[in-house]
Amino acid sequence: MHVDRFPSTHATWIEAQLTIAESMGDGSVGARGAMESLRRHLMERYRSPLEAYVRGSSMRGLGEPGELVAGFFADRLAGKDFVTNWRASGMPLRRWMMNGISYYGRGVARDRARDRMRQFPEAAGAGTSGGGLESSLVEERDASRAFDEAWALRMLNEALARVHADLDALGRLDEYEIFRRHVVDGVPYEPIAADLQLTRQQCANAVRRIGQRVREALRDVLRDDGERPERIDEAVREVLAVLGRG
Repeated sequence: MHVDRFPSTHATWIEAQLTIAESMGDGSVGARGAMESLRRHLMERYRSPLEAYVRGSSMRGLGEPGELVAGFFADRLAGKDFVTNWRASGMPLRRWMMNGISYYGRGVARDRARDRMRQFPEAAGAGTSGGGLESSLVEERDASRAFDEAWALRMLNEALARVHADLDALGRLDEYEIFRRHVVDGVPYEPIAADLQLTRQQCANAVRRIGQRVREALRDVLRDDGERPERIDEAVREVLAVLGRG
C-alpha cells in the first residue's frame, strides 16, 4: 500500500559511508563510491519534502521546485562536509535538510539581486519587498508544515512498504488487505468481513495486529532517519499527528 501525494536515511548506514570515506581518503575509489551512494540516498529520500517546502515558501518565485532542489543537492552534497556537519550538530536530519534548502534559497536570491544591481544600478533600492515580518513568518510556517507533511508521509510509506514485504513473505497479505481497506480507505468492518467470509472481530483483530506492526516498522524507519533512541516514541507520535492518524 502506498499513501498518495507526499521522504529517512539509515543512520548506521550513513555512519558506515562516512567512515569509509574518512578512512580511505577523499581521492580513493572506495571513498568516492561511498559518498556517491550517500548522495543518491539523500536525494531519493528528501527530494519530495524539499520540493514541498519550496512550493510553500517565497522560494517558489525563484523557479521550479524540482530545479531548485536539484541545485541544492548539487551545491550542498558535492563533498562530505554537509553530512559530517549534520552529524556533529546533533540536529534531526530532516531539520538539517530543511534549513539547508532555506539557506540555499536565500543565497540564490542574493546572487540574483546582485546580478540585477550590476546590470541595472539605477534600479538599486527600488522594488523592496513588501508584506513585512508577519507575512514572512506566516509563509515560513506554511513551508515548514508542507515539509513536515511530505516527510511524515515518506516515513509512513516506507514503514508500510516494509510491513507489506514482511507479510507477503509470510503469505499473510489477506490481513494487510483488511488493514488497508479499513484504515486507509475507511471501509467499515462489516462489508470487509462479508467479502472475506470472516467475523467482524476477526477483521478488527487483524487491523490491530497490522497496526502494531506498522508502528514498529515506523520506529525502525525513524531510527534509520537518525532520530535519537530517546525520541523515537515521540517521533512516531509526531508523524501520526502530522498525518492526522494519531
